[in-house]
Amino acid sequence: MPKTYLFRPKNSMLHHCSESFYKAMTLTCHFQGEADDLYYLTTVNLEKSLDLAKKVVKLNSGEKISLFFFLIQSDYLILTLILKAIAKIFSKDLKIYYMMHEPRFEKGRINPFKASLIFIYHFLFGQLADKILLPSDKALFQAKTFIKSDKLYKLNLTFLSPPESLLHKNLEQLKCSWENHKTFSLLGRIDIDKNPQGFLDLANIIHEHYPGQARFIRGGRDRNVDVPYDEELIIRFSSFLSDSAKSFLFGLTHFVVIPYSFSTQSGVLAEALSYGKLLIINDIPAFSSFKDLNFLFLVDFNDQDAILKCIHNLFSMDIYEYEKRYWQAVKYFQEHHSENYLSKALKDIF
Repeated sequence: MPKTYLFRPKNSMLHHCSESFYKAMTLTCHFQGEADDLYYLTTVNLEKSLDLAKKVVKLNSGEKISLFFFLIQSDYLILTLILKAIAKIFSKDLKIYYMMHEPRFEKGRINPFKASLIFIYHFLFGQLADKILLPSDKALFQAKTFIKSDKLYKLNLTFLSPPESLLHKNLEQLKCSWENHKTFSLLGRIDIDKNPQGFLDLANIIHEHYPGQARFIRGGRDRNVDVPYDEELIIRFSSFLSDSAKSFLFGLTHFVVIPYSFSTQSGVLAEALSYGKLLIINDIPAFSSFKDLNFLFLVDFNDQDAILKCIHNLFSMDIYEYEKRYWQAVKYFQEHHSENYLSKALKDIF
């Protein structure tokens, strides 16, 4: 009987990965009735590592242990090196699955030394892991430059689905506020490569052409960037956003703004769709696959005329059209980013 271990990342922003995997695995026939063989580890310590090593050594013929990692952590790499060595020495069946969010960082995004260390980590995991999970076509293309193609598997970022009752409640509130003001939000942690200036430009243009008809929210921390927010125009929540805080802000928001200059994928994008949010995103290669979706607006955030044209389209929309696109976003999430999508994809992975 297979034993599967999911490792919860230390980075709370990526907890959604392990949480959705745990939920999806409990939904699949492969794990139904086998709850005792699915483990969710929130920490990696010496005691648990030794316990895992003993379990690998004691595996009988036909038995297998699988480990899922979702983030760069040195303890994950050390544990993998040790367990892989034991498995090879004793001829045991150990499978390692690793989600590689960004195989390579473009120049200018982060410190070159840090980028090199991240690449070395990814390269080592690329050699050790049995399957590398990648969240986008761009990430897949980057990974092919240093990892064997037969190890690579594209798998969208996934989140747990909000209760349908909450989606209906949020929509009713959004419909009530639609005529008075439309709310635009930039949510999540922001670095310089996330282009916060794009959000400021959008807010200023809307305020100029549709004064008093919009509300702007910036929720989350800024890192390594000093953003000149207009406190009279933009409502600021500068602390880390807990799950309940994000749920609250998504409930208030009509449009989520994603003005990133660089990206391989976006967790905010996927999570926003789970709440039925219409999206305004920068027209960059990482988001090119979203061009034909009715609930999403691609715009060049370096072109103020393009931003203004997009804004006119948004403000010409009536509430009935908004509601229609709201549910289209939810449906897209269910088909491409939910635990239900993941439970089907896992069958191919295994």
